[in-house]
Amino acid sequence: MIKILAALVSIMGIIHIGATFSPLIVGKLESLDHRTYNAVLYMSLMCGCFLIILGTYLVWAVDKIQRYPILKNSFKTANYVLLVNGVSAIYFMPYNPFAWVTFFLCISTCTIIILKKF
Repeated sequence: MIKILAALVSIMGIIHIGATFSPLIVGKLESLDHRTYNAVLYMSLMCGCFLIILGTYLVWAVDKIQRYPILKNSFKTANYVLLVNGVSAIYFMPYNPFAWVTFFLCISTCTIIILKKF
C-alpha cells in the first residue's frame, strides 16, 4: 500500500510540474513582474520536484528498510517532509483541488508509515 501511495505522490509531482509549465506556455504569467515570476516558477518547480523525489525514494526504500536499518532515519525524514508538503499545499492553495489530492495522498502515506512503525 505504501508503494502505491508513494508512486501516486510521484505522479502528482509530475502533474504539478506540468501545471507549472502550462501557464508559461500560454503566457498567463506575463502580468507578473520579473522577480515575482521567477519566485513563482522556482517555488512551483521545487514543490513538484520534492513530490517526485520523496515519492520515488519511499517506493525505493520501503522494501530495503528491513535489510538496511541505516535507511530508517532518512525514511522518517522523507516521511515528515512529505507531511509538511501536503499540509502546505492546502494552506497556500485551499481552493485548488490538486492541493487537496496532494494533501490526502501525503497524509495517507505518512499515516500508514507511522502506523507500521518503520
